[in-house]
Amino acid sequence: MTTETMPVLETGWEPDTPADDTLLRRGVLALAATWEATGEVDGARLYRDDRFAAVDLGRPTGLFNSATLLWPLPDEQFHSTVERIERFYDAGGAGTALLWCPWPTPDLTGRGWVLQGHPPLLYRPAGLPVERRQPDDLSVTEVTTEDALAEWCAVAVGAFPLTGVDPPTGLFDPAILEDERFRFVTGHVGGRAVGVGCQVVVQGTNVLLLSTVRPEDRGRGYYAALVADRLARAPHLPSVTIVSDDSRPALVGRFGFLPVTRFTLWERPRP
Repeated sequence: MTTETMPVLETGWEPDTPADDTLLRRGVLALAATWEATGEVDGARLYRDDRFAAVDLGRPTGLFNSATLLWPLPDEQFHSTVERIERFYDAGGAGTALLWCPWPTPDLTGRGWVLQGHPPLLYRPAGLPVERRQPDDLSVTEVTTEDALAEWCAVAVGAFPLTGVDPPTGLFDPAILEDERFRFVTGHVGGRAVGVGCQVVVQGTNVLLLSTVRPEDRGRGYYAALVADRLARAPHLPSVTIVSDDSRPALVGRFGFLPVTRFTLWERPRP
């Protein structure tokens, strides 16, 4: 068979490949779309081509100045792509930039990047039952007002923690409450906010985002209750999330999430 007659073989990462071709592809596209949705609401600079998607809010966010690689780049294209990402973030603004890659990467420390770890991507099929065992002292409420969003932001920034966000209550623009893709919930005990969670519906996927409980309130079932609430709101959709190794056991063991891969996460200060 000659080169001219060889069929084009699907790699699973062409631009027109369906999002549900693999669990990994669904997760990668949903994560990139989540950062983009956040940026659209907050007036960020956005960029996307066939190699990566990038969002820049131009201020310290602790998370949302994020670029996501969209397919497994060959070695000869990797550093040139990272250079393009660097130029995008160096064009202005403040705050560090994050690079999310669902595959192992070359060492980027010589370029000024700092390795932040390898957080696992988890996937949960649609239609699974949701076990809800909410602690008696916890009330979970949906965020619908600017004051409630400011409280939500303060808990998220302090509990993760997200560094450099000033003021902590301004992590999200209040306009996000009008965006139907987003839903925020806060857990209260005795009137005090102890934990928060967000979900974003993009790419036909329920993305669990920014799930955390204050350190002094952990180990009491609050985190799981916040997860269950968001899963129960979209039982017809598959769910994905990227979490720490501390949160992973509850999501896998109790809620049926499947480990897909570990991302490589890099952070780079602006010059």
